[in-house]
Parts: sequence; C-alpha cells; structure tokens
Amino acid sequence: MCDVKMIVFNRFLRQLINIKPLRSNYNQQCCRNARCMSTIKDFRKRTETFSFNAEQNTDADADVFGTLTDNTEINHKLDRLPPEDDDKIEYDKDEKHKRLHITEYHKIIQELIKQHKIADAIDVLETRMLKDEKAKPDYYIYNLLIGTCGKVGYVQKAFHLFNQMKKSGIKTTPATYTCLFNACANSPYKDDALKRAKKLHNLMSLKSIEPNIFNYHAMIKAFGRTGDLLTAFSLVDEMLTKKYKLKDETFNFLLQACISDKEAGFRHALLVWRKMILKRVRPSLYTYNLLLKCTRECSLGDEFETRKVIGQIIDDPHLLITESKLEEINTSEKDIPNTLLCNDNENKLSLIEENRPNLLDVKPNFGNIVGISEIKSPEERLILLGGCSGFLKNMKINKIKPEIKIFTQLLEIIPPTLSAEKLLLKEIYKNKVGVDIDFCNILIKKRSLRFDYEEAKNVLILINSENLSVDVVTFGVLALGCKNKNEAKDLIKMIADHGFRVNAEVLGTMLAQACYHFNFAYVIYVMNMVKHEEIKPNRKFMDRLNRFDTTIKDLMKKRQNREKETPDFIQSYYFKEGYRKFQNFYKKWSLEVTVDEELHPWDQFKNHRK
Repeated sequence: MCDVKMIVFNRFLRQLINIKPLRSNYNQQCCRNARCMSTIKDFRKRTETFSFNAEQNTDADADVFGTLTDNTEINHKLDRLPPEDDDKIEYDKDEKHKRLHITEYHKIIQELIKQHKIADAIDVLETRMLKDEKAKPDYYIYNLLIGTCGKVGYVQKAFHLFNQMKKSGIKTTPATYTCLFNACANSPYKDDALKRAKKLHNLMSLKSIEPNIFNYHAMIKAFGRTGDLLTAFSLVDEMLTKKYKLKDETFNFLLQACISDKEAGFRHALLVWRKMILKRVRPSLYTYNLLLKCTRECSLGDEFETRKVIGQIIDDPHLLITESKLEEINTSEKDIPNTLLCNDNENKLSLIEENRPNLLDVKPNFGNIVGISEIKSPEERLILLGGCSGFLKNMKINKIKPEIKIFTQLLEIIPPTLSAEKLLLKEIYKNKVGVDIDFCNILIKKRSLRFDYEEAKNVLILINSENLSVDVVTFGVLALGCKNKNEAKDLIKMIADHGFRVNAEVLGTMLAQACYHFNFAYVIYVMNMVKHEEIKPNRKFMDRLNRFDTTIKDLMKKRQNREKETPDFIQSYYFKEGYRKFQNFYKKWSLEVTVDEELHPWDQFKNHRK
C-alpha cells in the first residue's frame, strides 16, 4: 500500500514540476503561467503541514504515509528549478514604442518648451508621435507648438504645422489663427510675413470664420508690424462696426503699427492718441513706452498731411479719425491757424517756456509753434508732447507711475546736453525711481557720442553709488571713448579685472575709433587682440577693415591726382610707413583668422540629425 502511494505521489510531483507553457499568444501564456504558479503555491501550502520524510519513516509502520516535519528542502529544490526557453514572454514588435496617453505627450512638450528646447519639442510630435509610436496628436499639441513658433518668429514652421494639422483632419480653433498671426508679427522677414498674413486673412474670410477679439488684436499686430498700416486701421474700424469694445491693448497694437512707419509714424501716433481719448480708454505704462519709442524713431512725414491732421485736432479735439478714412478728409490750409504757418528769421522751431505745446492733453495746447517743417529731431517731437515735464505730468494725470524704462527712453530723446541729463536725473529721484545698469549704459553712450569722454567715465561713480554691477555692454560703450592704444589697453585690463572677457563687439568699437583717427598702430593692436583672445571676428568687423583699406587707397589716389580736398598728412612719411605695415599685417592676418558667419535665425530651432 505504501509503495502504491509513493508511486502516485512521485508521478504527481514529476508532472507538477515538468509543466511547460504551450507556445501561444501573449494572453494564453500569461493565463497558463498563472495557473502553473497557482498550482505550485497550492502544493507548497499543503506541504507546509504535511510532507514526506523518507529518512524519519524507515522504521515506521508501512501503512503510515508520512509525518509532520519541515518542508524547507522541497521548497528549496522547487525554487532552484532551472528556467526554460518556453518561460520567456514574447512581446509584439509594436510594444517597443509603447504609446502614451495624449496628456503625457502634452506634459513632455510643455516641459521642453519651458526649457526653451523648441527643436526637441517639435521633434516629439514629428518623430516620436507620428513616426515611431504612430500616436495621433490633438489640436492642443498643434496649438502649443504653433504658438511657441509664433513667439520666436519661426513663421515658416508655424505654417508648416498648420498645413500638417489640416491634412490630418484636426479641427482648427480660434487660438490656432491667433498663434499664426503672432508668428507673422514676430517674423524677422517682414515681406514674407505680410504675404502669409494676407493669405491667412483671406482664408478666414473664405471659411466664414468670425474673428474674436484676440484674433483681431493678433491681426492688427501682424499687419501693423509688417508695414500694412491701412489694413491695421481698417481692422479697428471693423471691430467698431461689430460693437467690440476697444481696450488699451487695441491701441497699443496700433502704436506698434505706427512704429513700423519710420517716415510718418509719429503723425499716425497722434491720431491713435486722439482716438484713445475719444473712447475714454486709459493708457497703460506700455502705451507710454510705445509712444516714446515712436517719438524717438519716427518722423511726422509729409508736411501738408501733417498740417491737415493738426488742423483736424485744433478744429475738433474729439473728432474721430482713423488712418483708413484720412484720405477722405479734405482740410484746406486756410482752416489752419496762422501760428502753425509762420517762421522766424532763422527758420527754426522756437518755443516760449510758459506756453509750451502739449498734444497729449484732452484739450491739446499748441503754444507758440513756429515752423512745422523744422520739427525733425526726436527732442523737437518730444516738445510737441509737452517736453519731458509735460509727458511725465500726463502720466500722473492718468495715474501711471513711471518706471526706469520710461526714463531710459526719455534719456535717448532729450537734447544731448549735460544740463538736460541732470534735469532728467532730478526727475528720477523726485519720482523715487532707482536707476539700473541699462540707464547708465545709455548715459555713457550718449556722452561718448558727443565726445564728452570725461563725463562718460564719471557715470562709473553713479554706478558705484547705486550699488550696480557693470556688464559687458558697459565696457562696449566705454570703448567709444578709447581714442588711442593706451586707453584701449587700460579698458581691456579693467574688463579682465571685473571677470569679463573682451568680445568682438568691444574690439569692433575700438577698431572704429582707430580707423576714424587713422591710427595704424591702434588698428594693428586691435587685430592682434582678436588673434590673442581667439575671437572670431564678425562680418561687421571685417567690413570695417575693408572700408578702412579702401578709403586710404582712394585718398592716396586723389592726392596723386592733386585734388584739393585731400588732407596733407596723406603725403607724410609717418602715414605712408604706417599704411605699409598695416597692409602687410592685414594680408597675413586675414589668412589666420576665421570669420564668424551669421547663422540663419531659424537654424537654432531645427533638430540637426546625422
């Protein structure tokens, strides 16, 4: 009886141990493996209570099957069974690129964009999702990437993604068009961007897509920055027709459009300001910054058109005028007051301090303006806005506290005199605004450009008193005052003492001073510094050297032809010897340096693969 039981038990144990999973698909294997493991666990559970020990039962009764004892040895043997080939789980080939949930892709792309890794973010869509993992993106991923391309002006890729989006059958949203117009606005290639903006605008019209206020703002910005002011102003008229409420953002985008017109942008800005007053929209700090930028960079344009606009403002300060309707207005010169047409003996702009003009007020005051045609410089245009004090007064009326950026822009506009700069500094302290390093850098540059190098160096005292840290731009503007090689050496030592390294921009500024003074020793010193510091000169640096060489050749040729306009020092031995040394050094130096070629602005956003 005992032998029969032993035989049955041994067969059961062998069958249990030799169970092998049948080759089948993945799910069948998992089920069989699970059943096998369940059987083994069940057997172990039983042997924890009852196990057979042959050595302890050699003298026992033949009818006794087994005794209560430890089963460690059996468990150990079961655990040490060698693995078999059939135990391996076979995965499908597609499992190597397992698809994630769409929200996981959102997070990955958002994180890459946050790290400014735009090329990698685009690669997640175009390579990982579409090629490797065959995952279908949604509209949010496309809007996210198009919007990111729009912020950096990568208009070509933005429209490529848009076309890809349409081919995939993914529905576009109003945000998609906003992002595309932003890409056009920020593109470095204005002509191409304007063409794309027009096509997109036409596409929206053909599809009967009703723009929302965000679309309108993006369109105004796109057409304005690319130079199509007529369309930008007509879009505002369209907003009014559709009963959209104009905000300060709307007028800010119009002012950006005005800045794009360097010839007559300031005149357009006056119209935008009057319309803003009419709509009772309070300007923001950004509005004042844009107005100052327009004052600094843009002119009044055609004199007749300027008088026409000013005449409208005088006749009715609350008159609604938009640029799209400007051509329809026909104001004759007789409607313009005589104070705008008279000139003084010197044909210059003259002002009476106590009756200063101010076109920013609700009721504009023109004061004693003489000679509109002579308003050409930024400081003269600032006078039309009430001057520095009148401009700041208008900000106070609108409860806008000026910040240092306002004063930095005013610094670039005010007359280039020491007294005007000191008055501006008083206004800064009066408004309890702290200066920053950018303001100080502009102040150094302004004084250096009028050759007031000592006062430019004195700005360093202001920097120390305000506990500011100099930057590489500070040394760049200080280089404007380096008139000879010794001053350049001192500045380069100062740069090293502050822990900075001289760059191509600083050396380029020194080279400009050396070429201006025909100082050959200074020019060669700067070229040697380029080699010593292992700097790649940029194209601007090389062009300046080439122009310097060409200018001297032209002067010497004119001198040989005995032209009277050439300076006498051209014939001196010192000049000829210096030029000879420069030529020999220039030829050798040109072969030894590598010019730093400018990259395409979109190359940084492309993933270069081997």
